[in-house]
Amino acid sequence: MDFELTGEQLEIQRMVRDFARNEVAPAQEQMDRDHEFPYAVWKKWSDLGMAGILISQEYGGSGLDSLTYILAMEEMGTVSQTFALIWQVHVMVANMYVHLGTPEQKNKWLPAFARGEKLGAFALTEPGAGSDAGGLKTRAERDAHGDWVINGSKIFISNAGTRISDGTVLMAATGETEAKRKAISCFIIPRDAPGYTLGQSFDKMAWHGMDNRELVFNDCRVPAENLLGKEGAGLRQALTGLNLGRIVFGTLGASLIQACLDEALAYAKDRRQFGKPLTDFQLTQAKLADMAAHAEGVRRFAHYVAWMHANGKDCHTEAAMLKLMGTRLAIEAAREAYQIHGGYGFMHEFRVNRLYREAQILAIGEGTNEIQQLLIARALGC
Repeated sequence: MDFELTGEQLEIQRMVRDFARNEVAPAQEQMDRDHEFPYAVWKKWSDLGMAGILISQEYGGSGLDSLTYILAMEEMGTVSQTFALIWQVHVMVANMYVHLGTPEQKNKWLPAFARGEKLGAFALTEPGAGSDAGGLKTRAERDAHGDWVINGSKIFISNAGTRISDGTVLMAATGETEAKRKAISCFIIPRDAPGYTLGQSFDKMAWHGMDNRELVFNDCRVPAENLLGKEGAGLRQALTGLNLGRIVFGTLGASLIQACLDEALAYAKDRRQFGKPLTDFQLTQAKLADMAAHAEGVRRFAHYVAWMHANGKDCHTEAAMLKLMGTRLAIEAAREAYQIHGGYGFMHEFRVNRLYREAQILAIGEGTNEIQQLLIARALGC
């Protein structure tokens, strides 16, 4: 098996690493202070072709594969989980248009997504429907003219409330299946759709700078052609798209472990106790060694699962395994790095404090870790 990266992939790694350190790192500090979306940095990132990384060149994108995307995500996530997740949601939504859109929908939306002029958002979660996606209550019904009328609300929706958010993909019930379960469909929601309003935003413990908010649909009307993909196939379509999201979250786990290692190692070399640096103590060495081993192991597994995805192989189980393992080990690394910092880890001025807070949400997004365990168990025949 060939583990070598191509010259193009190595160049993209280098470019993203430099951009993350020079542009995103200071923007992350600003986001932590003012909680504002980083419009200027997003524009520069988009100008590099990264907003359209998985969009074909036909529509103005870069036309790269999912492995190259994951390599770039790994570099970005080590510097800023927030910016990485803004990008991830956008790429996931654009990718849904790529695979589900009609020629007309692609021509209308993909060039703007590729240029980063419009920011993608995915509206699935509701106040009473998170892991139980089939329990959502938002409904879409046809009116006398065949257009769709949508009623309901969504919550914790990322990227939906910025001034460039548009073309949000909404999941809504459109009837029942033969098995008497809710038939769920995907819809394209323009920012100016009548009856669509932005609800409250949320004061989060991390991911400051990423917009997360409630969405309200009160007799919201969209034309018939705003159905994305097949009617009634929305849940299956969304779950297929979540595979790549789970690979991303596993990758972000590896990135966060690496960031924890970088911070903890630098601090432990400088911090002295009993006349010696912390790195001279075996218990500290053990914590650092575990972080290094876990970062490398999750990183390599992420590359493999991304390779499977890029080559069209079934990776449902592997994506679930990666998400579960990567995020669980990230939480452990954040806890250990926090412990090495001692009382300083409790202070917002130290980056490890943010890493500790960011780690917790990784076990929730893109399907909770408990859902990943159920998926893996099902693959085992349980």
